[in-house]
Amino acid sequence: MIPVLLASLGSNGCGGALTTKPWVDAEAEKFLGEPGVLKADFEPPASMTLCGESLPLESPAVRERLEAEFLLAVNHSAQVRLWQRRAKRYFPAMEAALKASGLPDDLKYLAVAESDLRPLVFSPAGAAGVWQFIPTTARRYGLKVNKLEDQRLLPEPVMGAGLRYLKFLRQKFGDWPLALAAYNAGEARIAKAISQQGFNDYFQLRLPRETERYVYRIAAIKAVLGEAGRWGLEDRTPSGLYLPLNFEETTVFFKEPETWLSLAERHKCDYRDLRSLNPHLANQETLSGGPYLFRAPKSS
Repeated sequence: MIPVLLASLGSNGCGGALTTKPWVDAEAEKFLGEPGVLKADFEPPASMTLCGESLPLESPAVRERLEAEFLLAVNHSAQVRLWQRRAKRYFPAMEAALKASGLPDDLKYLAVAESDLRPLVFSPAGAAGVWQFIPTTARRYGLKVNKLEDQRLLPEPVMGAGLRYLKFLRQKFGDWPLALAAYNAGEARIAKAISQQGFNDYFQLRLPRETERYVYRIAAIKAVLGEAGRWGLEDRTPSGLYLPLNFEETTVFFKEPETWLSLAERHKCDYRDLRSLNPHLANQETLSGGPYLFRAPKSS
């Protein structure tokens, strides 16, 4: 069964997953101890940039909002450990794609805020994948989303779509805080707020509660992961674990129905590994027809 992350999402954006207990996912929750107990009373950085743009931390209201998100993050050490481990698998590809696209490296932290770097996350509003795309936006950027195939669950294709969408939002709104807010709440909602309120500044706008937290959450994740040692959260990921996935990819058409077990036997690989490499086909117990994007371990 595909795990579900309960979230409250903007109606038109890609994502902005926010659990009922902020920063906690099901894997980490049992390790966190007494909820609400402040274990580490650190001060967030005195100055910060996000996507190359300075946060206006000279404003007490802005600094207080950043501090609230920062303390929520830095005090959930089990969740931070899971972020660090998953980052070993997903950040290298993200960093290379961001550099090739001419986009800020900080955008990788948006993916952490969206999904905790878990590719099989669905929200009640229908967003899915590492970058939490809703079906309409996914199709708009060339991803297949239907009853048989959901390419939002493949980290690499959805990353490409996410970066193209973010580039569009940055061009549309003129700065990164507004672009990130639009990714969360939807470009129409942000444009309407700007028109009605007369401010072209994320930090001045009245927005849905989740969207008002969104940029601060991404900045807090950057502060915690980017300087983990400063907060006593050094990355201790065991070597050989959480490596980037190693696979070969092709397009296939099944003339005859194939089970996952028969495919695993043919490729001489583990059944679970083969299904994990192809989460976009998870709804099909027997594969037939096509064409499908299909992945197999390189060693097979």
